[in-house]
Amino acid sequence: MRLPFDPPIRLLVHYQTLYPDTPPQWLVAPSERDMWAAGHAGSPDLFTVFDVESEAQACFSRQSAKAKKTILNRPLPRWARYVAGVALLSDVNGGIEAVICGDEAAGVRYEYALGVVFAALLYEMQGLEVDERVLLDLVERVRREYVETA
Repeated sequence: MRLPFDPPIRLLVHYQTLYPDTPPQWLVAPSERDMWAAGHAGSPDLFTVFDVESEAQACFSRQSAKAKKTILNRPLPRWARYVAGVALLSDVNGGIEAVICGDEAAGVRYEYALGVVFAALLYEMQGLEVDERVLLDLVERVRREYVETA
């Protein structure tokens, strides 16, 4: 993790717009990625993630993520697949409301990086030490066992 770091203004502006009464509890930026996330504790087992770059939000539970759906029973957006897979395959207790932004290249690389930064945020939320290798191993497992399966 790059600490201390200066989060991008667009991350903080979007976070403040979405959650005007709740300051972020966690800010993360994995070392090897140009990605940033801000979040706070949410409803148990509910994950709400806003992607600044696509101006889109996805809300899912662990149960809906198993079916690759949002809580509204709609297919997960493509950008949210790694994020949902991380929530599903990690040992997370509790839910989170998060805003993510990044400067990674668009497409699969960006989607993978979303998974990495979201994993870092969940580790931070649990008070666990964030190790880059562990994050990458988790996201690679998500790719194999969740994203690339039918």
